[in-house]
Parts: sequence; structure tokens; C-alpha cells
Amino acid sequence: MKDILKLSIILPDTRLPKQSMDLIDWCLANQQVELVCLIWTSKKNRKYIHTVEDFTWSSLLFLESLYLKIKKITKKEALQEIKKFAQPQEFTLCHNNESSITQINNLEIDLHLALNLDASISRLKDSSRLGVLCFNNENNFSDQKNPYFFSEVLSKQDKTIFSILQYQPSNELPIVLQQGAFPTHGYFLANQENVLLRQNFYMQKEIEAILQNNFDSLKPFKGAVHNDLPSAPSIANQFKYLFHLLALATKRLGGLFKQVDKWNVGFYLGDWKSLDFKNSICIENPKNHFLADPFVIEEGHKNYCFVEDYDIKKSKGVIRVYEISNKEVRNIGIALEEDFHLSFPYLFKHDSKIYMLPETNNNNDIRLYESIQFPLKWQLVKIIKKNIRAVDSMIFKRDDLWWLFSNINPIGTQDTCSELLLFYTDDLLAGEWLPHGQNPIIIDPSSARNGGIIIEDKSIFRVGQNQTFGTYGGGGFSINKIIDLNKDIYQEEPVLKVKPDFFKNLKGAHHFHSSGNISAFDFLT
Repeated sequence: MKDILKLSIILPDTRLPKQSMDLIDWCLANQQVELVCLIWTSKKNRKYIHTVEDFTWSSLLFLESLYLKIKKITKKEALQEIKKFAQPQEFTLCHNNESSITQINNLEIDLHLALNLDASISRLKDSSRLGVLCFNNENNFSDQKNPYFFSEVLSKQDKTIFSILQYQPSNELPIVLQQGAFPTHGYFLANQENVLLRQNFYMQKEIEAILQNNFDSLKPFKGAVHNDLPSAPSIANQFKYLFHLLALATKRLGGLFKQVDKWNVGFYLGDWKSLDFKNSICIENPKNHFLADPFVIEEGHKNYCFVEDYDIKKSKGVIRVYEISNKEVRNIGIALEEDFHLSFPYLFKHDSKIYMLPETNNNNDIRLYESIQFPLKWQLVKIIKKNIRAVDSMIFKRDDLWWLFSNINPIGTQDTCSELLLFYTDDLLAGEWLPHGQNPIIIDPSSARNGGIIIEDKSIFRVGQNQTFGTYGGGGFSINKIIDLNKDIYQEEPVLKVKPDFFKNLKGAHHFHSSGNISAFDFLT
């Protein structure tokens, strides 16, 4: 690849979300990118009914944007920002405007970057060396012609899917470069803002891959491509959305007066395959506390269950340990407490030592503790990663390497349920933890977040949480067998899915662990 990438940006002749401007700013700041031109696209003339739809939708979104404090950028503001750093040519692409296409061809552009999927892409893909990179929102159902990221909110879908596509010169079908999903937010503008922000990170990775000669197309896209979506939903769908907003407001108001939901921990005697919930024993929550994230371990012919003990009044968790004998439970005490919140007390053994890898996200690190007097005395032996937003990490050994699962948001925002990253080292305590070549190995809130692990002979099963619409981590869990693992490839397949319906009136479940003799889980009431 030559040193400078000659880029054009295809963008709608309307107000832009801030996240779209952020992507443009990133391109402008990259010294290997030259912004050659801006290609503005406009909608065809719309019928009267569509004008009414646009007006009512704009009014509704204006009120929502005030509530959510979301501001869009005008074309004038965008141009002022762009022209601080570049002086690109401008074209307005209208229907059958072939003269602009000819002029764009003469600019010898390397790549078009489209901020949204538009019918003009098929006309422009042959006018650059690498074609067009664009986003696609795959969840728009063929019978619902709605703006991007709206159908998922209206139909309360658990996740909103995005794809990054490449339309190559002379090829009709696009190529999938990246695909993933994020939890669907309850408000349309919040859902749009979240997906635009998150997918920008992956588009930047694709452009960087081009600059580093690592650009590698993956597979033909087989999903639905919607390149002429309306700017507003139908009047009927707008009314449905208005009722949805009223239901959200009512639910939030009701939440001010209802009792706080609490997590609980249960266990049964047996392995993970039996799922013997009906014969399980529940560990009683201490007053004004709740228990979650159980991990069980056998040591000295005794069985122990380590849990997050969350103090509701202090909004802070510690690690507490219980001894399990047959169906009896004894509170041993607090195993680990820090100045910051602790949870997810993952345990493993190595060289006759016992280690704990609790979640320390509130301290912005991943840290490893060693037991010096089991089960109540632990000492910090290594900070694996610093200055990182990471949750629910787990370590295991396979094929002479140590592997670290961790849920990390690569852009540092609040959602840590969508991406699963993997790291490896050849030395648990002294080695450098290197990123897996496929990172993130999963981009999907229905399974990415860790909810436990099961190691059975030579097989390893990762438990993944399922995030559902309107809930946090309460949609149940899946048990996934790791079938392929090396430094560049990770593949797992689900072998079991558990919904939060194993007790009456459950509100959720998101964790499961088994030592073989005892299996522990949590559930929300």
C-alpha cells in the first residue's frame, strides 16, 4: 500500500450524529489519510404523506434529544470543522447525476467511506481502487422500512446487529469485513448513538489494516442490504414508539417505589450436566446484602463456595466464602476485601497453590491473588493489566500456554457485556500477556460476557451471559464448548442454554460454575 490513502467520504445532506463527525475527525487526524472529497447524497422527492411523517418524527426526536441531551451537527458546522484540517472538493450526488460521477472518477481515489448505506454506493464503488467501505444495520426487517437502529427498539430486540461491508469494484455482492452486535437501548436516539460510537472503532481498525497492508476480505455478505431506508418511520410505528416511551416512563416511575431486586446464590450436589435445580439449596443473603457470582473449589477434602457479597447500603462488594458439607452451608467469613468493589471470585490451582482472579474493574486493573492461608488469607502477587476497564476475567491453561478471558470495552465506555477478548502467555506470573490475533473473539451481548467456566478432563466449557432487552445480565446463560484455540483462532459452540425459569417468579440468572461434585449458580428475585 502506498504511504497516503486518498479518501472520499460519502455522507447524507442532513444533520449528522456526533459519532459520524468523530469518525471524520479521526480520518482527518491520521497523517496517512488525505481527504480528497466529500460526496453529499440527498433523498428523492418524497410524497406528501412522507413529508408529514418527517415532520412528526422530527418533532418527537427533538423532544427525545432534549431529554437525552443529544445534539446533532449541521452541515455548516461539519464543513467548518473539516476545513480546519483539509480543503476537500465537494459533490452533491442526485439521481442520474452522471457528471459528478465522471469528475469523481478523475480524482483517482483509493477508497470511499460511506457513513450510511445509500443507493449511490452501487454507482460509486467502481470509481475508487478499493471500492466502498460502509456500515449496514442488519436487523431491519424487510416488512418494516424504518430508519437504522429503530426497528430493534420498537420490537424490543435483545441486540442491534451491525456489519462493516466492502463493495469492491466490479463485484455486485459486498464482502463482510466485520460483524457484531450491541445491547439494544430503550430509546431510539440512545440506541443509534451507542451503535454509531461502537462501530466507529471497528471501522477505524479496518482502515488501519488497509494502511498496514493487512486488509483481508472475509466472506460474501448474505444478509439483507437496505440502501434506501426512509428518514422517518410510518405514522403507525411512530404511535407505537410513543406508547413505548410512555411505558418506559411508567416503569421508571414505578421503580422508585418497588423493592430492590436482589441476586441470590444456590447450589446442588452433582455435575453441570444434571442441572438439578429442583434439589438445590439456596444460601441465605445477609441482611441488606446480596450474594452473586459463585465459584466452588475442593481443598483438603472440603468443598468451598466463594461469592460476591454486596453491601447494598455501601454499594460495595467483598469476597465471602462458605463451606459446603452435603447440603449444609457454613459461613466461614470474608476472604478478600479491598478499598474498592470486588466481585466474580474466579479460582484455579497451579503448582499446589490456589489463586483468585476477582473482578477489580473499579480499580481499573486485572489483578491476581495467591492464597497464603486458605481460605481466608490472600496476597496480591501480580497486576496483570493496568488502566483498563475489564470485568469477569478467567484464567486457564491449555497446550502449554496460559489463557485469559476478559470482557473489555475497547473504547472505555460503560457497556462491558458485548465484547470478549482473549490474551495468552507462557508464564503465569512473569510472562507478558499478548492479545489474541482474533480480538475481540466475540462481539455479541447474547454470549460474550463471562458467567463462569467448567473444566472437565480435557474439555473446557465457557459460560456466557445472555443480555436481554431492558435487563442487565438476567437473560440466563449458555454453556459453550471450546472446540478450537490457538494464538490466532478461537471457536466455541453452544451445548446448552439455560433460561431463568428454573424457579417460580425469577427475574434473571447469569452465572454457573461446577467443580464436578458441586454446581453453583445465581438468580435474581
